[in-house]
Order: sequence, then C-alpha cells, then structure tokens
Amino acid sequence: MPKSSKINESYILKACEAAQAQEKPNISKIAREYGVPYATLRDRVKKHVHPQTANKPVNRALKGYQEEALIQWIVSMRDRNMPVTPKLLEEYANQTLRRAGESRQVSKMWAYRFKKRLPEHLNLGPVRQNTRESKDIQAEDAGLLAHWYNQLANVIKDIPARLVYNFDECGFQTGEGKSRKVIGSKGKGKASVPDLAESERGENITAIECVAADGWQMDPWFIFKGNGIFMESWFNGSEALPPDTTIATSPNGWISDELAVQWLQNFVKATNERIKKGEKRILLFDGHGSHLTVEFLQICEDNGIIPFGFLPHTTHLCQPLDGKLFSSYKQHFRRMNNELSYRSGEPVGKSEFLRMIGPVREKAFNQRVIREAFKDRGIWPVNSKIADDLAVQLWEQIPDSYAPDLRETTPSTSSRPASSSSINISPPTTIQALEKNQAELSKHADLLTPELQRNLGQIFEHNRIAAEHLAMANEIISQIRAAQARLRR
Repeated sequence: MPKSSKINESYILKACEAAQAQEKPNISKIAREYGVPYATLRDRVKKHVHPQTANKPVNRALKGYQEEALIQWIVSMRDRNMPVTPKLLEEYANQTLRRAGESRQVSKMWAYRFKKRLPEHLNLGPVRQNTRESKDIQAEDAGLLAHWYNQLANVIKDIPARLVYNFDECGFQTGEGKSRKVIGSKGKGKASVPDLAESERGENITAIECVAADGWQMDPWFIFKGNGIFMESWFNGSEALPPDTTIATSPNGWISDELAVQWLQNFVKATNERIKKGEKRILLFDGHGSHLTVEFLQICEDNGIIPFGFLPHTTHLCQPLDGKLFSSYKQHFRRMNNELSYRSGEPVGKSEFLRMIGPVREKAFNQRVIREAFKDRGIWPVNSKIADDLAVQLWEQIPDSYAPDLRETTPSTSSRPASSSSINISPPTTIQALEKNQAELSKHADLLTPELQRNLGQIFEHNRIAAEHLAMANEIISQIRAAQARLRR
C-alpha cells in the first residue's frame, strides 16, 4: 500500500472514533476536521463498510495492548520529570518483545515513527530539550518549579521520611587542594611561602552518596579511573570507611550505565530492611543523566521504587545533596588534603584518598544536617517556598523605571504617580489576582522590553496553572469537611 494510503487510513480511523463517540455525529463536520472524504466516512459510520485491506494496522512491531502499556509508561515518565529519548523508547520496546518470548527487535526508525502516532489528547510528541548553564535561571523556571513541587507532593504524600531518598555523584580529583591564607614575610610575596604539594590534575574519583529524609546514609561507592584491576596498596589504611563501602573502576572515573545498575541493586539490599510490606520507596535523582536506562527503570519497577527526577538546571535549587552536604564534603576534603601535603610533602593518591575520605565523610554528614538538607530544599516536608522565592527574585530583577504599580488601585485625590518603591511583589494566590495583575501590567507594556514581556507572560501562564490546581484542591477539601460535618450531626 502506498504511503499516502496508510496516512489516509489512519485519519479515517481517527475520524470514525470521533464520530462513534458522539450520539448524533455531524459526519460532514468531522470529515472536514480530519481531512477525509465525506462519502468514505459516511459509509464506515452509517453502513459499517470496512476497507478491502485489513482494519488492523499492518507491520506493527508491538500488539495493541503492548503499545498501550508503552504509552502509559511514557506518560508516567513525563510526570516524573524523566522525558523519554528515542533510544530509551527503542530499548523499552525491545524489552517488551523479549518478555513476550520474541527474539526479534524493532527497527532503528521505529521509535521515531511511533512518536508520530501518539494519541493527540495526551499532548505528547517530539520536543527539543535545549542545554544551558545550570544556574542560568529563566522566567519560566518559577512556574515550572511550582508545578514540580505539586507533582512531588502528590507522589510523596503517603511515603514516610525514612523512604524518601536522594542519590547523586560527587566528583573529586587526586591532589585537589585549596589555597589558603598563611603568615609569611611581608613584601616578598610567594617567594616567602612554599606551595603545597599537588599531584597532576585529571585523575577523577567519583563518590556516590545516598541519603534519606530521616537522616539515614547509605555506605558510599567510590569509582576510580581504571580498567577493572585493583591494586592491594589502594586499600592500606582504609579501615575507617564503613564496612559495606564499594570500590569500582571505569575508564574515566565516572559512573557508567552498568555501574549505575549495580549501585541500584546495592541500594535495594541496603534499604529493604527499612520498608514494611506494601510500602514504596521514592528515589530522587538527576533524571537527565546517563544512568537512566531501561534496566535501571526495570529494577525500580520490580522493587517498588518510584524514580523521580529533578527538572533540568534546578538541582542546585532543589536537590538535598547538591547544597550544604556536597559543599561541606568537598571543603573538608580540600582542607585535609592541604594538611597532608603540608606535613608530608606528598600529594594525595588513591590509597591516601581512601584513608582520608572516611573522616571527611563523618565531618560532612550527620543525621541532623541530612534532615535539614531535605527541609531546606522543600523536599520533606514538601514546601514550594523555593519556587515562590524564585518568582519574587525574577520580579525584583525588573528595573524600577520599568515596573508599574501592581497594587489594588483606590480612589485618590492626588494625581501624583505611585512610587516604584511601593510595588507589591508578593506572588498572587488566586487566578483572579493573577489576571488583575496581568491586566494592570498590560497597560504599561510599552515600558517593558520584549524579552521582559515574554518572561512575565510565561510566569503568569505557569502560575495560573498552579493556582488552578490549588483552587481544585481547596474545593475538594471543603467538600470533604462539609461531608464530615454532616456526619457528626
């Protein structure tokens, strides 16, 4: 069958579905909407005429129920802030075929064709995910963060603090020290103070740390640069590390897909004793890293783990580990490295790293600091104050000369314009207040640059969605309270 016939048939099937969903369908209108012949659609709907070719799609790699499960998985991944790539989609489809006992695989172009025929009502399709500096916060981030915290609250509401986990990697370099102030001869500059010993840069060591909202910490993983061969000398003096510390190697000293899967298997074993029957664990991490594979996600599904990703470029705002914990971790390491270099004159290598990293971890991590990290980032308990603060921060970036007075206007005998310093920058809490502020702002649009107009429009749009969710939640709460009050009478 020619390509145009295939496309036409798919439109006809969609038009038939739309017509069958209506009690008295307007065949002519539906035919125009879907761009299909009126007579063909009329015959299919009214006379139940079938095409000469089979009604079922031909050459489909997956069966209907398999595709439906795949679509539900894509939606769940989207809702957990881990958008599916074509490669991941292809791997998941192949895994579906293997589970069905089939040895064949989908083609390299299958994922791209599948994305084009996703149901329109789900609003799914190819979207470009651009890159930018991780701390380059844009206007839409405030609204997106508010929505992210709403999603997190829905997922985390029935999960106790002991089952809310965050894992991430922290990079070190052997010989990585930190410059410091010392007392030397004035006027002679560097000549009066010897430099601290430091080995060549480029020897990467990755630490994988995992913490829970109740203050628990998993024994660490350390990944050295190597080819799988371990030197016995590396472990001399490493007794200060926890007993279940894991040492691994990779070609560049970074985490790989395979190591991420092995770490997750260790995580399952380490946390199994912390769960009760029927409970689920939530694992927060940067879902846009290289370790997001089908095998990784399958282990999560098999063991009742809910993977939940941070939004791109926001881990420095939201992730518990990516803040005071890792900052203190690196700071204590550099300070101890300086002391070792000063006293021995020898730079830090792998064995020295393992000897010193145990005491460093004890200084950087404790239950109180870990619990505070989750609280400060609004993870446990869930608190979207970070998103609110970001919105205020973006408002404050608008120059005073461009900022209209968004307060509620009251009659005044004075014609003097309001001072820019009196602007109310508190985030509106209702849709009506948002729309009122936006209407007031539009009166002064000629004072704003096009970029500021676009950014403010995005802030209003995302916060309007968040306000709608809040209004619906408050309405449900009011209905529940009213029902409970009637029962108590």
